Amino acid sequence: MQRVGIEAVRRESGKHGKLSALRRQGYIPGVVYGRGMTATSVAVPVRAFERARRTAGDSAIIDLQFPDGASMTTVVHEYQMNPIRDTYRHVDFLSIALDEKLTSRVAIKPVGTPIGLKDGGVLEHSLYELEVEALPLDIPDFIEVDVSGLGLKHSIHVGDLNLGEKVKVLTSDAVTVFSVVAPAVEEAPAPAGEAVAAAEGAAPAGAETAAPTASEDTTKATPKK
Repeated sequence: MQRVGIEAVRRESGKHGKLSALRRQGYIPGVVYGRGMTATSVAVPVRAFERARRTAGDSAIIDLQFPDGASMTTVVHEYQMNPIRDTYRHVDFLSIALDEKLTSRVAIKPVGTPIGLKDGGVLEHSLYELEVEALPLDIPDFIEVDVSGLGLKHSIHVGDLNLGEKVKVLTSDAVTVFSVVAPAVEEAPAPAGEAVAAAEGAAPAGAETAAPTASEDTTKATPKK
């Protein structure tokens, strides 16, 4: 995982008006929490937070650096967006220790062109994130998987991946990550003439043959003597 620093300030747990004022000043209200600590209300600059996400990704280690010289080592646990304005509303930081293992999800990316594509196959990407456990600095930013050797109807499973001894994979070994499959064949539509003829000759589904009316009945009543 990459590591970046962001200048942060402590804030008072305020009402909605104070939070709105912080956002107008270019800050994102947030909170830092973790095991064995009291939750701390903070605020970080929008531009610095966006730059950290853009350069290091959402799984980066973020050192929150305060004006008094103190710092907190964290990762972003969650952030909320304003769905209308597309602006940040709040961010939750999880305090971590670099010498304690952390569970995280790591993106999976394919590398290369499968040989099965020459036979008309299609690369199917089934698993996009891998759940792993490791010390924070040992967790990779992403996992590249070489798919160039995949032939038609061949697959790569989680158990085929090698992340080294420092990273424990928590996702089941049996889960498929990539496979090369035959393209789906669509059934050709019937010619227009045949479709019309079939429609005219077929009775509507669920319809029953109507009983003949009195005028259609070919049996004549026997006259009374």
